Parts: sequence; C-alpha cells; structure tokens
Amino acid sequence: MMRKRIAAVMAALAVSLFAVLGTGSPASASDINQAVDADWTGSCTDRRYTPNVDGCFQPNGDDLWVKDNVANGYGVKFRWYDQDGDRSGECINSLGKAKAWTYCNKDFPENHTIRWSLCWDSANGWDCSDWFSSES
Repeated sequence: MMRKRIAAVMAALAVSLFAVLGTGSPASASDINQAVDADWTGSCTDRRYTPNVDGCFQPNGDDLWVKDNVANGYGVKFRWYDQDGDRSGECINSLGKAKAWTYCNKDFPENHTIRWSLCWDSANGWDCSDWFSSES
C-alpha cells in the first residue's frame, strides 16, 4: 500500500515537473537554423574574421553569413540575440569548409541592436569570439 502511495506521489511530481519545464514561454525559445549553401561573393558592411570562422551580419535582408575556415570535420555557427527584443538563436554551418559561405535568413525588427558572435566546435566543445553589435 505504501509503495502505491509513493508511486502516485512520484507520478504527480513528474507530471508537474514536465508541465513546468516542458512548456517554456515563446520568449525563452531559441531560433536554431541550419545554414544553407550559397554562392556569395558580395560585400558586407559588418564582417568579422577569426582563424576558424568568418561571419557577416547583413542588415539589408537580415542575412546571417557564416563560413567555416578549417577542414577539420567540426561545425561553426553564428549565434545572436536581439538586445531590444526577446529573440535569440544560432545559424549553424555543418556543411564544412568546402562549401565556403553559408547563410540563414532572419526577419529582425527594424532599428534593433543585434548582438552576435562567431563560434567553432572542436574536440573540447564550442568556443566563441567576443560579442559584436549591429543594427537591423
């Protein structure tokens, strides 16, 4: 009898915990996208370089460009958050160095500050650059 009561209490706690953790608000959700291959040779107003990954924020069209610079089998990403809003996310390039530039298309509100950094994966996990700021 005691086992059934304990099981019932544990089940109720599990359901409550799932309800709290499993239904986050939209404001806390991340916007994670896989970058797509693109043939881009244009110029960019806000471009940053690291030895592992290059990135560009292009406010005209809200395009996030990311390029893997090292053929090592690990991915790179462009992570961002809207400093004036409640959105954040990542544009992940897992296509490798051979694909050159890849991008994700977003739709940011006008005149918002977008903070972003460039990240690269390795055997030790993700490492990221300092944050940059751009206006949408």
